[in-house]
Amino acid sequence: MRRFSQKKIQRTISKYTIVENEWDLSEAVSLKIAEVADSYELLDRMIEQEGRMVRVDRFPYWAEVWPASLALARWLCERTPPMASSWTRELGCGLGVVGLALAALGWKVEATDYVEDALVFATYNAQKNRLSDRHRVAYLDWSNPVGRACDCLVASDVVYEKKNHVYLNRVLRVLLKPGGRFYLSDPQRWSAERFVELLLRQNYTHRVEKVTQRLGSIDYQVNIHEFIKGV
Repeated sequence: MRRFSQKKIQRTISKYTIVENEWDLSEAVSLKIAEVADSYELLDRMIEQEGRMVRVDRFPYWAEVWPASLALARWLCERTPPMASSWTRELGCGLGVVGLALAALGWKVEATDYVEDALVFATYNAQKNRLSDRHRVAYLDWSNPVGRACDCLVASDVVYEKKNHVYLNRVLRVLLKPGGRFYLSDPQRWSAERFVELLLRQNYTHRVEKVTQRLGSIDYQVNIHEFIKGV
């Protein structure tokens, strides 16, 4: 678990131009989420500082709200699946949207990422929504996942690169209990189909629901996957 001082949070947030939007996820749940105002400008700044050979895994995907995260957050708020008996982990949390939605429903959530600034923003957003009592953050390296296995994992739009599938599979093997649930959203990417096939070969059960998520003026088609790990 990571804890950040208020000084550290304010110093990190002040590095960026941010916007704060309120998202209505259900009749009972709405979230105020701070995000970087222009992630493309942020990427340009990184290229200026680090050169044009910035690795893909360094791209600031964490810095904005994505349709898949809103879709999964809304789906969880509307379907209200059985609450996990232990802390639920959000993988690749970014700004923390999905985990905060669960926390607003009363779940205990540990939001994880490998980018420190993402964890700071998730902490800041938890404070903005007064959810810090049941929301915490932690660093997680998918290449070497450590921690206690839990009943439920959630993630949004994290299987866009096939090379990450082996690492995510490793996380599920270590951090998800047999019989545990894994909720994953993806904007109908081809690579997600390959990941589903990978888990089905390992005795996971699977169901999928297609939903529409509007962001700005665009309607995005998003798949919501529910996996249950074989016992």
